[in-house]
Amino acid sequence: MKIEKNVKDQMTPIERKKAIQNGERADRVMAMPFTSEFKCYLSGISVRDFWFDVKKMAQAERIVFNRYGYDRIVIGPNTRGIVEALGGKFIYPENGVPYADAPMISDYKKLDEMEPVEAKRDPRIAVFIEEAKILSEEAQGIVPIEASIGGPFTITSSLRGVEKLLRDCRKYGEEVHRLMRIATDSQKSCIDMAAQYGLGIAMADPVANPALIGPKMYEKFVFPYTKELSDYAYEKTGHKVSLHMCGDTRSIWKYLGQYQLNELSLDNIIDIKQAADEIGSEVPIAGNVDPVSIVMKGTKEEIFADVKRCVEIGSKAKKGYTLATGCDIPETTDPQKIDWFMDAARACGEYKG
Repeated sequence: MKIEKNVKDQMTPIERKKAIQNGERADRVMAMPFTSEFKCYLSGISVRDFWFDVKKMAQAERIVFNRYGYDRIVIGPNTRGIVEALGGKFIYPENGVPYADAPMISDYKKLDEMEPVEAKRDPRIAVFIEEAKILSEEAQGIVPIEASIGGPFTITSSLRGVEKLLRDCRKYGEEVHRLMRIATDSQKSCIDMAAQYGLGIAMADPVANPALIGPKMYEKFVFPYTKELSDYAYEKTGHKVSLHMCGDTRSIWKYLGQYQLNELSLDNIIDIKQAADEIGSEVPIAGNVDPVSIVMKGTKEEIFADVKRCVEIGSKAKKGYTLATGCDIPETTDPQKIDWFMDAARACGEYKG
């Protein structure tokens, strides 16, 4: 099996993206259902193999992309791969989403012996480099590929523990900044790797949700590093970053609007009209069909109706719009539901950039 254009579409994802960027008509809106570990469920590949076995990782991406024809393929290392390269550990269940083991940094003295990841030399990142080699060659002229590098604050929280990190932001700010620098430099090394294979960059920083840290802490501990990363990614790869942020992010839109973004992917709790009217004048937006109540649990009619609603409203964003789910689709979702999501995108008709 090789990566192929979907027979339901007139254009490849690369042709579609180019047309929209040039202000021309495309066959449909760009669409991105976030599938994550659902790829394991559809492909029959175990969660652990999906993160460690290069051939099976690539095969899972082929199987899911070829069925649905969405508008980009996203591979690792993600937060997990970078945390593991730095010495942290994740648990990989037979089924379900991997989760962090006990935090590795119980004392900030540990930072004295830590160095940022060197992606080209690290054995954990090597797995994703091999996957990038395989898929980047197959995907040429068909679909963009992005390497997800997670988010600096979420990487840091996986190493220290969320509760301790939130406390440390108030009591030990200097140490938090030291750890954030290690995480950020590790991510920059992964950006260098992605650039070598023509990949773009995706980021997600769920622990940087302002509901957890508030806008003032976001400004102090997250914004400088994310700005640095998005600028660096654009400089090195020539592509702007796809960023997903969970939760109600309205209080930090003034910061998110300053990043070099291909899209800002919004949680389904966000009012898509408000986003299109406000942050959509600063950066392209993506969203925000509910992955659980609409995609996983909804009927075909409900999926079509909500996709149509999101596209009609989101398309009014001045900087551009991509149809997406508001977060990852649960891994046990009926695969036909994602067929309906993509068919609903096609049913919306032509899209003009």
